[in-house]
Amino acid sequence: MAKGLGRYLFIGAGSNILNFAFYFIFFSVGMSLFLASTIGYLIGLFFSYHFGRTWVFDERFDIRMKNVISFALVYAIGGVGMSLIIEVMNKKVGLDFQISWIFGAVFAVVNNFLGLKFFVFNGIKNGK
Repeated sequence: MAKGLGRYLFIGAGSNILNFAFYFIFFSVGMSLFLASTIGYLIGLFFSYHFGRTWVFDERFDIRMKNVISFALVYAIGGVGMSLIIEVMNKKVGLDFQISWIFGAVFAVVNNFLGLKFFVFNGIKNGK
């Protein structure tokens, strides 16, 4: 599990760098906070899916609709949760949009790792 977690954190860092860069750019040019965070999250999602299945969890399987739907569900929960946390931390608590992003990202990282490990990629090597 430590090897998988280390790889996940490495890929997660790259995904989050992409996520934050696009979030920052889109918000800086006037896009709403929620939409900017959602688009940034989706960009990080595509990066994370490919490297999550091929390198983090060593799963070089054929892409099946069940796995794509499971992945999308886990990341939808993470993305919506992250965007809502950012919105609440910024609008209700009054934190800077960059600090708010960190709170949202922590939720998404934990949600996504656990969801991938136990829901999406669990049992694929056994043909499930």
